[in-house]
Amino acid sequence: MNNQQLNCQVCNDGQLKKKKKYRMSGPVVTIGYILLIPSILGMMFGFFMMFATGSATVDVNDGIKTEIRNELTNHNIPNQIIDKVINRTPLTEDDKTLLNNDQQRAINDAKLSYGAGQLGAGAGTALAGGLSIFMIISSFVGGLLGWLLIMKKKVLQCINCNAVIAAS
Repeated sequence: MNNQQLNCQVCNDGQLKKKKKYRMSGPVVTIGYILLIPSILGMMFGFFMMFATGSATVDVNDGIKTEIRNELTNHNIPNQIIDKVINRTPLTEDDKTLLNNDQQRAINDAKLSYGAGQLGAGAGTALAGGLSIFMIISSFVGGLLGWLLIMKKKVLQCINCNAVIAAS
């Protein structure tokens, strides 16, 4: 069939020519494009949101650590003890003897704030990450449906009478 000319069986006069035609009607193809284009944009936005969520979580954690460091520095707590609090390393008895009651209270408050901040940041990350994954998956499904609606098929079409025959 490479160089052969096929004659139309409908009109017995025309030649059949290879073409690609949409599988569905015009309005359905239009709906397919309406589904496909926003789906691609939705997937891109979902991926952007997922990466931005990770970056924001790192920024929030750094902000919490900076805030705790500043608060403990204001209470005249030594840097090696501040580092242990921020790294969540337990304080030794020797460390505790260097601190007065006000400083120990500030350290306990800092540990609670750090834990609460970590919990909030984790919850926000889980929520935003889950939302972005949901957006990616739903956009993918919409895009797949749109793609199915705009697919083309190979046909043989008569140049005279426009009769169409499947070319598979």
